[in-house]
Formats: sequence, C-alpha cells, structure tokens
Amino acid sequence: MRTEYIKKLAEMMDCDAMLISPSEELRFFTGFSPMMCERFQALFVKKSGECFYLCNTLYADEVAEGLKHQCPVYHWHDNEGMDKAYEILKNEGLEGKTIGVNSTAQAFNVLDIGKNCGITFVNGKPLLEEVRIIKTHEELENMRLSARVADSAFEKACAMIRPGITEAEVRDVIVGTMAEQGGCNFDRIVASGPNSGYPHYNSFDRVIQEGDCIVLDWGCAINEMMSDLSRTVFVGSISDEQRRIYELVDRAQLTAQNTAREGAFIPDIDKAARDVLDEQGYQLLLVNTANDNTREVRAMDMLRHDAVDGIILIASIFTPEHEAVLESLKIPVVILGQQHPGYSCVYHDDFGAARAATARMLE
Repeated sequence: MRTEYIKKLAEMMDCDAMLISPSEELRFFTGFSPMMCERFQALFVKKSGECFYLCNTLYADEVAEGLKHQCPVYHWHDNEGMDKAYEILKNEGLEGKTIGVNSTAQAFNVLDIGKNCGITFVNGKPLLEEVRIIKTHEELENMRLSARVADSAFEKACAMIRPGITEAEVRDVIVGTMAEQGGCNFDRIVASGPNSGYPHYNSFDRVIQEGDCIVLDWGCAINEMMSDLSRTVFVGSISDEQRRIYELVDRAQLTAQNTAREGAFIPDIDKAARDVLDEQGYQLLLVNTANDNTREVRAMDMLRHDAVDGIILIASIFTPEHEAVLESLKIPVVILGQQHPGYSCVYHDDFGAARAATARMLE
C-alpha cells in the first residue's frame, strides 16, 4: 500500500472517511484492484489515517494477499448478507458519519449502506484526483519510461505495416514490444481503412490495404504510471484529399493547443478548433455548438445525412429553423434540458424542485 498517499488523502479530507471500490483509484493507492461484482467491497480510509477493507468471504483471501496484509480485511458470508457488513461499519465508528465515494462505487450498495447505517455519502472523486495529481520523482520517471516504451512499440509497428497483414498482427507487435520491455498494455486500437472513422473501434479482423489510413491508439503502464498515445499513419501513397484533411485536422489541433492556457474556458478551446474546420466546410460528428443557434441547425442537418441512428439534442432555444430541420428528420430525436411538444424529452422540473425544496424547508 502507498502509505504516503493514503496519509495525504486522510489529511486533505473534509469528510470522516473515503470509500474506494475496485478501480484504477484503488490500484493507485494499494497496487491492487480485484474484480468487482454485485457483492459490495471497498477500501475505507478514515480521517485518522486508519484503513480497513470490507468484502464478501469469497474475496477475503485474495484481497488480504493483494494488500500484503497491511490493513484489516473484514468479510461476511452470503448467508449473513449485508447485515454483517453494516455491523462492521458501525463497529468501526462510521455510523452516522459522512463518507466520500469514488467513481466506481455502485449506487445500490451505497444507498443500502446509507439507509442502514445513517451514513451520508458525498462525491469523493475530485479529492481523489487532487491527491493523485502531483507526482513523485519516481512516478515521473516511470511516466517517461512508459512513454518511451510505447514509442518503441510504434516504431516497431511502423516497420512491419504493409498491405496484406491484419489489424490483429499490428496489435500483437505493439503489445509484444511493450511486454518485452516490462510494459503492460491497458488498451489498444488498430483501425484501418473505413474502420479509422469509428471513434473507439474494437475489432482487429480487417486486412490492411494499399492507401489505407490507419489510426493507432494504445497505452503503456509501468509501475502503475501510464502513457497514452495516438498516431495516424498511411500505407503506401497518400492522396491529395487525405493530405488536405490530415493537414486541416492537424492545424485545428494546434490552434486548440495554442488556445489552451491557464484560465482558458474549455468551450473556447473547442471553438478554436471548430472554427478552423468550419472555414473548410467540415464539422466534427460529436458537435459542441457553443450555444450558437446557427451551428445547432447546421449540425442537425449534417447528422441527418451522416447515417447516424439517432440524435441527442441539447439546444439553446428553438427557432423556426430548428423546427424545420427537426420535422425533416427520419431518425429518433431525444431532447435534453428542455420540454418540446411532440418529442421525447429529458429535463429538470425546476419549478417543481423549487416548490418541493421550499416545502421541505418550511416543515
């Protein structure tokens, strides 16, 4: 267990404890993260710095070994149910306390624990991120090493990419090259030809052909420190249209990077890239229209012709132009944040919520 980070977490808490379910967050603090199923399990870190792990009996031995017996591991049998877990939490002095939860804590577990132990749960993710954001010298070196290893895998892959091999063969070279150098691959994409247009393509069956554009996206982890790389390569010659689009996207990306400065507003960074694309008549498929009515209408019209299966729309207001495009759509539309007649809508009842809150205050 990384006791220095657990101590730092405890010192920064403004709640009584932190609940960390199996996740990358748990792996960061302990070097270990078991599989998570419907049976509740989590590491609890108290404000005092004390820790304990709570899980089902099925996982107790694995967890104790994974944590190297550095903190108590409490467990309950299926026959006892969560009642035993509630008892353990109360014995640990957490009844009626406020506990932060991490990003993978399962709602049905948390709700039951809160109800039976009088615990108030709050969002602990921002604090966990804050604890992790400052790296030690050793961690920085591991990050640099993981990037170098991932780079070497790219060089090896480029040397063997040619028409006739499969995406799977490229993937195996990337994964194998990193493994030879002690790197653990946590994800990878090899998307060739038409597959390069899918945002998170996850198959490896296609045979690479002359003139293909290939998107490579992969990561490497060394001692829990990760690098994440994305590269685009072309097989053989490149057409004038491919070059034009590649250089356009590259220019849009550099423009966004130059806009990304301390204090920059994220929609402005996004807009900087989109303005470059808009000049040449291109738009991104995932469309942030920055509360621009004209862009909203144009985006819907674009998606109508782009073989999408549906549109989730967050509009600023509904103009006659919006209405005209909506009526022309032959695909499902779900509107978020507003109520609009004739369409499926998901929205907050602000007036009802205000009434309910006021009534509760007056009770």
